[in-house]
Amino acid sequence: MFATFKRIRKRDLLSRGLSSSIRLLMKPIKRQLNNLYFIFCIVLFSLLSGCLGETDGIDPPSDELIYPVALSSVLDDSHLLVVNSNFWLEYNAGTLVAYSLSTLDAIGGQPTSYDTATGVVTLPAGVSFGQFCTGGRTGTYCNLDAAAGIRANETIRLGAYASELNITPAGDRALIPVRGEQTIITVDIAGGANLLDCGESDNDDRRCDDDHRITGNGQVGFPIEPYDVTTMDYVHEENGVQVTDTLGFASHRAGGDVSLFSVSRQQAGDAFPVADNSLISVLNGVLKGASGIVANPQRQEVYLVGQRDDVSRVAVLEVQTDWRQGGSYLTDPSFGQTRTIDINGEIMNGTGARDIAVSPDGNTGFVITQNPPALLKLDLRRYRVSDMATVCRESAKVETFVDEQDPDDPLDDKLYAYVLCFTSGQVYIVDADYMVPVIRKTGSGPQDITFDNRRKIAYIANFTESTITMIQSVAPFNLIRVVEAGNAAEPLILRIGKP
Repeated sequence: MFATFKRIRKRDLLSRGLSSSIRLLMKPIKRQLNNLYFIFCIVLFSLLSGCLGETDGIDPPSDELIYPVALSSVLDDSHLLVVNSNFWLEYNAGTLVAYSLSTLDAIGGQPTSYDTATGVVTLPAGVSFGQFCTGGRTGTYCNLDAAAGIRANETIRLGAYASELNITPAGDRALIPVRGEQTIITVDIAGGANLLDCGESDNDDRRCDDDHRITGNGQVGFPIEPYDVTTMDYVHEENGVQVTDTLGFASHRAGGDVSLFSVSRQQAGDAFPVADNSLISVLNGVLKGASGIVANPQRQEVYLVGQRDDVSRVAVLEVQTDWRQGGSYLTDPSFGQTRTIDINGEIMNGTGARDIAVSPDGNTGFVITQNPPALLKLDLRRYRVSDMATVCRESAKVETFVDEQDPDDPLDDKLYAYVLCFTSGQVYIVDADYMVPVIRKTGSGPQDITFDNRRKIAYIANFTESTITMIQSVAPFNLIRVVEAGNAAEPLILRIGKP
């Protein structure tokens, strides 16, 4: 059909009306072709991500959002760290950028007013939309130019196809799996003038040095296609001194492997830290298409789901060591799968599971599946499915958030599961008690979410349009909007980036 229309145009149509009709007919066809192209690129990405590194070409800009795939609020919610994936290979690398959230709090030294009940930001008197919306106005949107908040001198250069971002429990390190380079990059989060550091100061291209990369250890090779990553602290005493060993876990989609590595070791007082980014061991073939992985520090367990596993299940992993007899979590741990959570009774064989999340108290887990499109609620004390809800197809991410309505009364805490819908551009906010969703609009291709406890805001990275959506993390879950002081006009929807 496309070729037919092309030939008709070449015949120099005499009727302008017919030509207009053809153009109208072509619009949905072109949209379908674009969708097919996008799907083709996703498949190509999956096939090549394990073997492609950086490409020749243009250096990535240090002050833009470029197909963001992951983000996290850090340093007491003062900054967002955002991982740019370089998915289309438009540049020769991806980036890690730090965006200052102070852009929400003031403009030109004058403070804004944020109403946590309604999600409305009111500009200072005399400040117009045109001054605040540095990325311009697009319909009902006020765009904040990312360049105005990104600390460009802190931008770290990554390889192609970075896929996730995890912050250590102490909040002092960021971990980023980079599939194109077959490594996990660790970046120190220091704050102050030197916000990010990964040994890149001597490199003109701000690429992390070898000490900040998880690779093979000489005895064990690091598997291809690192996909998701999580970390957990293991605390014990040595010679009367409390020691914290921080271990990392990564899922590897191609072989279904899980790698175990050390991130840091810290000791109270002035002795350690001894920080050593190194691979410890690898579990091979745990789940086909290993995807989401998450740590449960309350139970000292790690949970893994798979996208291509032919048996619907969640793998439960543990790290143990007899440190009382001189053992060590870092040198001779026992790492393996201890049990399985069967979810085969609730859904079809082959879950298409994309991600898994755990509640802060460690008692509840959530798994998103695509066959059927469901959110499964897990009772992690009994290792079973306790409930489920229908959600969108092509779900990309699930995260938990607790609304502490009264900090002094834990009984009124509300647990929510946030499910991102990549294809439909939505977020399902599911009440964990009733498993009933509230659905809100995001940008195009929502890929990751993080929470700002101070402002009660959820930030959503929109991969397809390179923006960040902001929504209230508590009821009524409004999109964050902005108004001019004294202006009764309809508020504009606030977002970061220029789509």
